[in-house]
Amino acid sequence: MKALILCGGKGKRLRPITYSLPKQLIPIANKPLLVYTIDALLNAGIKEIGIVVNRDNKLIFQQVLSQHFNEKFQYIVQGSPKGIADGVLNAEEFIEKEKFIMVLGDNSFQFNFKKFIDNFLDSEDNCRILLKKVKNPESFGVAYIGNNKIINLEEKPKVAFSDLAITGLYAFDSNIFNACKEVELSSRGEYEITDAIKWLLGRKYGVGYEILDGEWKDVGEVIDVLEENIFKLSNLEKNIKGEIIDSNVTGEVVLQKGSVIYNSVVRGPTVVGKDSIIKYSYIGPYTSIGERVKINKSNIEGSILLNDCVINGIGTMIDESIIGEGSIITNYRGLKKVNSFVIGRNNKIYL
Repeated sequence: MKALILCGGKGKRLRPITYSLPKQLIPIANKPLLVYTIDALLNAGIKEIGIVVNRDNKLIFQQVLSQHFNEKFQYIVQGSPKGIADGVLNAEEFIEKEKFIMVLGDNSFQFNFKKFIDNFLDSEDNCRILLKKVKNPESFGVAYIGNNKIINLEEKPKVAFSDLAITGLYAFDSNIFNACKEVELSSRGEYEITDAIKWLLGRKYGVGYEILDGEWKDVGEVIDVLEENIFKLSNLEKNIKGEIIDSNVTGEVVLQKGSVIYNSVVRGPTVVGKDSIIKYSYIGPYTSIGERVKINKSNIEGSILLNDCVINGIGTMIDESIIGEGSIITNYRGLKKVNSFVIGRNNKIYL
């Protein structure tokens, strides 16, 4: 059985971070979000994995994933991302006639993929979807169930009469390609996978479902990234490979090789990447600090700092923030008290 991971979107809701880094590669507890999904697929015994990307981000996916895996993945370029069903069609040549599992690359699961796969292979279903009870079903595709069968699907309804959201995990046989070819553009300007599954339902193909008891998150907004970071850090185990000098370090803290905490207070759960330096600072819980980061005389908690950031002299707490790679935030030392910025398009600053 093969696996397909869709990563062709532009991640517009996470700009400006996603101008230079696809959202599926944003580090969660210092590991790209997509790595967790690929680990789950490999652990489920799936070795052939296709990743649907776009022309602009293919190279960075190859570069980042090669740092985490020895396995070779098939990269499938989606020319102009127009929805999930369009992404599926781009992978028809890779899948051929096999049954396959499909995962949306910006979704996070605490779930046994192997059980879901085995249940699909042991059934006569042509399609199987994973559902989750949610409080805000209008934000997702929604499934309507009757007599333990799926009777209808609706994509982001204005008013949902079901609390069962369609998560980003699916299993299909090759009939899904015929279905995707019949789908028309939706009002959102996309070829919806829900419409393709409805096409299968309307022609009496077997569409099964499972309801997820574990955790699932669609990591599409800044708050979702930060919440997922908190969740992953909550399972952190202490591991000190760097150096701690005259500092108070408590809780579950990971300090990678070459990093130094000097004259600072660090409260876990927190992870600090390689070759980073923290001096005269306070680092609070649920903070992920990348590699080669320099923090001096600053206060940070509940945030994600990507590689090569410099934070200097920021006494006011930095909280609930994602700071992009190579960013510099420093205290202005001029004669007059000012705020001075050099920023690009779609940045967000809260003072």
